[in-house]
Amino acid sequence: MMMMRLLVACLATVVAASVSRAQDTNTPCKSATCILLLDWGSGKTSGSFPPDRRYGSGDDFESRFRAAIGSRGYRFKDGPIEGAMTMSLRPTTKARVMCDAMAGLNPDMNCTAMTGIAVSFTSADPKVKAPGAIRITNRCAAGDIFMPNREFAQYASDMIWYQLEGQAAKADRPIVNC
Repeated sequence: MMMMRLLVACLATVVAASVSRAQDTNTPCKSATCILLLDWGSGKTSGSFPPDRRYGSGDDFESRFRAAIGSRGYRFKDGPIEGAMTMSLRPTTKARVMCDAMAGLNPDMNCTAMTGIAVSFTSADPKVKAPGAIRITNRCAAGDIFMPNREFAQYASDMIWYQLEGQAAKADRPIVNC
């Protein structure tokens, strides 16, 4: 009886490991390189959002996002790849946001904050199902306080990982660090 339990436990471990490996290979942009498209709006690039003293620049977001998502094992390229899935990111910005950490008598409203990002996947191969769209909001406790671009990039990559893999693995949901 003891030998039977040991055999069942070993078999369960082997099956769990193979299922885990199968899930890793089926994760979009991990099993095959994807195209990363950052859509900043009509004719704009990350350089169109120069640095401000509170939130940083669009370049801060882009470089940090690429590093953070890459550290999770996702593989992306900028150029076209035949038959590859495309992950599109569309940031939403808000101009005239308060630059001061705390409101004073004459607050400076010249900063631009990234308020959210829409993530969508498009599969070039009709046999491969693309994940659903993801909407990530950059919002701290109050509706008018936002994370700087570098911190939001890390949070956005963590939320994408959570939606694609974390929920199924029963991992903790990423939290906002404001």
